[in-house]
Amino acid sequence: MNNFDFRLFLGSVFVLISVGILSYFLVSVFHKKWDELQKKQADKTSAQFGEMFIFVKAKRLLILYATLPLLLAIGSYLLFSNKPYLVVVFFILGCILPWWIVNSMDKHRRAKFVMQLVDGLMIMNSCLKGGLTLPQSFEVLAEETTPPMSQEIGLLNREIKVGVTLEEALLRLDKRMPSEEMTLVVSAVLVARETGGDLTKVFSRLVETIRDRIKLREMVATLTLQARLQSVIISLLGPVFVYVVRKIKPDHFDIMLKDDMGRMFLGIAVGLQILGIILIVIFGKIEI
Repeated sequence: MNNFDFRLFLGSVFVLISVGILSYFLVSVFHKKWDELQKKQADKTSAQFGEMFIFVKAKRLLILYATLPLLLAIGSYLLFSNKPYLVVVFFILGCILPWWIVNSMDKHRRAKFVMQLVDGLMIMNSCLKGGLTLPQSFEVLAEETTPPMSQEIGLLNREIKVGVTLEEALLRLDKRMPSEEMTLVVSAVLVARETGGDLTKVFSRLVETIRDRIKLREMVATLTLQARLQSVIISLLGPVFVYVVRKIKPDHFDIMLKDDMGRMFLGIAVGLQILGIILIVIFGKIEI
């Protein structure tokens, strides 16, 4: 009996040591991969901020990406200790939130740049009619406009001064601020310079075209507002229904959770719900 107990004890010690070593190895690998992922994301975000003329060191962003998910997870645990699943939800939210904020800022900046194109083209048209060259018109445009137009055109002017050709500088601007309107402007300017066309007439036509596109986009957004709100309501209908029923009768779905067939149907329902939300988001995008 004593020998059996000793062997059992010795086996348990070996199992614990093996589990400890394996856990340490897995945690080390996870920590290394996590650090690499956060560093890569911080570098990417720093580059995005640089394109928006917001200069933030990658090290500071790395601290934000590493600490925000942990802070939200700890905060949710302290506030909702009886709901441990919220820790995972807030941890995932902390990972997604910085990415969403940066992309929203970038999207807003590009939309503002497109809205400034009409005024910018009118300024350049007046400069060309006044006898200035195209590079000189860009310099006036950088002085007369506000960010982000002034920042991007100022960068274009600096590139030209250091030896970059106007055509290449325009293509770089189109790459930094991608939009159909900007591509249309760059293509029209390059074609006019190649064929010797009148840029004043080209700019006048571009102003009309871009104005019509902006009006059409706003009209479509207005006309589809009700449909997009309905899609949001339909997407939230399932989760809200489950939440309300669980509050009224907590054991209502127990029969589904205990039965294999019920769990299968619940999995199918959740999968179809997620698929429906993804399709609604894809089809709900307005691109003109």
